[in-house]
Amino acid sequence: MMNASLQKCLAALAVAATLAGCAGAPVNFAERSVTDRAQVDVKQGRKISAKASGFQLLLFIPIGINGRQANAYEALLKEAGDDALSDITITESWSYGLVGTVYTTVMEATAYPRLAPVSK
Repeated sequence: MMNASLQKCLAALAVAATLAGCAGAPVNFAERSVTDRAQVDVKQGRKISAKASGFQLLLFIPIGINGRQANAYEALLKEAGDDALSDITITESWSYGLVGTVYTTVMEATAYPRLAPVSK
């Protein structure tokens, strides 16, 4: 039989592990967003999109759930190359699987090529 302090320690560990499973990575859109329209060619904008999914097994065990926004944004940046991003939209969806739920994040944006800096 376990002593009381070991039970409390295991309970605290279980709570910490559960809460850690609920933390996602923040996404900073400002780093590649259009801040000055004079720096990009607004006539050459193109629509791009990327998506990432995660699965929640048996409605309890998360697999790739918390990082899907960051993963979708990284894929969007890869699709954009060196272009600046604007009008970013995020769409979340889910669907049932046989033994769990699939969660999907789709990010769409307009990518504008940057203008070459004017040398003096």
